Amino acid sequence: MNRLGLKISCLVAAMVIWMQVASTSMVEQDLQLPVRVIGLAPGLTIAGSEIPDRVRVRLTGSKLRLLRHKYLHHLAGEVRLDLGGYGPGPAFPLEIKPSDVFTSLSGAMVYPPVTARIRIDHLDTLRAPVRLRLEGSLPAGKGFLVPVQVAPDSVRVSGPRRLLSSPLVVATEAVDLARISGDEKREVPLAVPEPLLTVEPSRVVLDIRVGDLQDRTLANVPVIALVDAGRPEAGVSPPVADVKVRGVADSVRVLTRDRLLVTIPVGDRPEGVYTLPGQVTHPSWLQILGVVPPDFRVIVGKPPLPAAAAADSAEVGDE
Repeated sequence: MNRLGLKISCLVAAMVIWMQVASTSMVEQDLQLPVRVIGLAPGLTIAGSEIPDRVRVRLTGSKLRLLRHKYLHHLAGEVRLDLGGYGPGPAFPLEIKPSDVFTSLSGAMVYPPVTARIRIDHLDTLRAPVRLRLEGSLPAGKGFLVPVQVAPDSVRVSGPRRLLSSPLVVATEAVDLARISGDEKREVPLAVPEPLLTVEPSRVVLDIRVGDLQDRTLANVPVIALVDAGRPEAGVSPPVADVKVRGVADSVRVLTRDRLLVTIPVGDRPEGVYTLPGQVTHPSWLQILGVVPPDFRVIVGKPPLPAAAAADSAEVGDE
């Protein structure tokens, strides 16, 4: 036991002597000091500046303090970039000088020399609409009951004024329609339009409502000719058509023909007889599969008609 005590006493004495020597021995060493920006006026941002996180600085100090910094992560100082007095404008270089190094050690020298590139701008915030990105198709036989709802439909975007000068739209990450089989609420992240911008909130919730599709043919849908103002009137034959549609079953079953209209764009065509296709005006949730007949006879004004066509002309006029 006496020998053990003697050994411990010798060890403690050696450590005390070493610490005394280390605390008085001055050495020079290169350290990586963190960089901190100070003095920036409120309402400004340095987003987009090229400023190193750490700078290599050569310092002189006691061996003990330098060891504490190296092994115990005891901060030996920092580099402070003072931007007081600087305002918004083009990017400019700013050399990091020894006077920017704040430390209790001595002999500070930035080695090798470092130059930061500073870009100061106003920090602005605006609200931007959210655009839903969809890719692929719903599984066969499925359709949307209503358009997908996005909540919130707008978000707050913050960043340098130069990046907010044009209208912004924040898109969601792409949603694969093939993976949707029924009603669901899904949280999806937003894609930041520029790396220097921040978006709040960063995610939105989608309300998805899906149902089975059904085909149906609606008979006797009215057909009208669209003529430019001041042009002769036009007659159409036949005056009605059958339209085949596809949509979500619950909605298609209660669909009435007055929700549809077949139009023929005649425009400013001169008097004459034409064969023109019809275009269906319909609710956005419907898909048009076909129109019967696909083409219609249109008589603009009162052109001279062959004898064989006179009967048809009279029939169109009567209708």
